[in-house]
Amino acid sequence: MDEIQQPSPAPDLPGWLAARSEQFADWCRETGASEGTWDFSAASLETLEGLIRARYRGEEQIHADRLSLFLQGACWYVGEVAVRHRGYRWHYWPFAGPGEPLPAIFASGEPGVIDSPSVGAPRAKEGKGTDPLGLILTLFWTVDDIDEPVEAHLTDILTD
Repeated sequence: MDEIQQPSPAPDLPGWLAARSEQFADWCRETGASEGTWDFSAASLETLEGLIRARYRGEEQIHADRLSLFLQGACWYVGEVAVRHRGYRWHYWPFAGPGEPLPAIFASGEPGVIDSPSVGAPRAKEGKGTDPLGLILTLFWTVDDIDEPVEAHLTDILTD
């Protein structure tokens, strides 16, 4: 008997991108930043980083707020800066444990599940990109996965 193929979750990406684009003006207002701040520049990433650090105290708060207009818009904005400055493209390469269904975008929130889009080179291999949500989470790290000191910034997406 042939194994049943899971449907590709890729159709979620265009819908998520369209929703973020449509809600961009609302997101700009919610940030409280002055008009013209959100120009997709490296300086605007520094402003966004300051807002994120002021709003959240750690990864737990970010995970709890991951579906909010602010955080969804922040993820999109960080990725869009890379798209516009580095020629990157949006990708969605979900991951779930063995036997688990692949999640739709931002549908899981469970540890060990990748359910957020990333940006990378147009011909990047699966998994080779930068996840804006992951980059936002690293703002609160003091050490990396091998206990080396780390100081992350949103502008890192422009220099990786």
